[in-house]
Amino acid sequence: MEDTLTRTKIAAALRALGLAPGAAVFVHSAMSSMGHVAGGAAAVVDALIDVLGPAGTLVVPTFTFIHGRSDNPVFDPAGDPSEMGRITEETRTRAGARRSCHLLHSVAALGVHAEEIAAFHGPSAWAADGPFWKLHDLDAHILLLGVPYLRCTYFHLLEQLVQVRYRSWRNVEARVREQDGSIRPLPTFVYSPGPSFVGNDFNKLGNLLEERGLVRVGNVGNAVARLFRARDAFDLLGAIPTRSAPVPLDKRSLHAAARRHPDRRTQQRKVGPGSGTDLRPAMRIARAPKFAD
Repeated sequence: MEDTLTRTKIAAALRALGLAPGAAVFVHSAMSSMGHVAGGAAAVVDALIDVLGPAGTLVVPTFTFIHGRSDNPVFDPAGDPSEMGRITEETRTRAGARRSCHLLHSVAALGVHAEEIAAFHGPSAWAADGPFWKLHDLDAHILLLGVPYLRCTYFHLLEQLVQVRYRSWRNVEARVREQDGSIRPLPTFVYSPGPSFVGNDFNKLGNLLEERGLVRVGNVGNAVARLFRARDAFDLLGAIPTRSAPVPLDKRSLHAAARRHPDRRTQQRKVGPGSGTDLRPAMRIARAPKFAD
């Protein structure tokens, strides 16, 4: 009979993995992979907060892909549930949570940097001053709790970094429902795969991180847990030979990116549709809703 996981046991396992007080961590999770958890998703979130402490920040994806199948999508930050599992929905609905405003790729954050992370989410999910780049700026960790590298959303930043050939920018007409019930336009750009897309090989990038000793691997209950720095994934892409490029990030894309933006820190800020388009002036139109504490 499997042991029941408690808040205390989960916290101990996360500490053993290397998660430290004061850290910012972005968590992809599959609750079902952990085994029986006393207290359910609430216990997992409590354990994460116990480990991070008052100076830490918990961030989770609260994606709403259902809007991608709508002809007239309206994003409701306060009402739309996360489609990314029970742990993410528990985080989203906690007192003090902040949710970013993006049609498909919103995040929810709890902790000292929650407002900073979720405050702005521009037309692109990968906006330069949006949540995913804030993870880089804060030297955040990525925690994969019972899920493979294939589920690591942060790796999509690396795709836009080199402007892979199998994706292109697409404008989506969308709207957002404000807390007072009013509706306003929500400019949205989606980095969509094209006909040549055969799938992401994110597991290969994860294997490269592990081969270089950049990933802490352990168990939280029955779940395999992996912890690594977002910056290490970012820096690894800049160091690997083009013939080994994962994702798949093909040779032509990498060479083209190097010619356009030899300074990768500069390229980090070029996130709009088309080469060299800087959306920074437009990023501040989508503010995060504030929920009652």
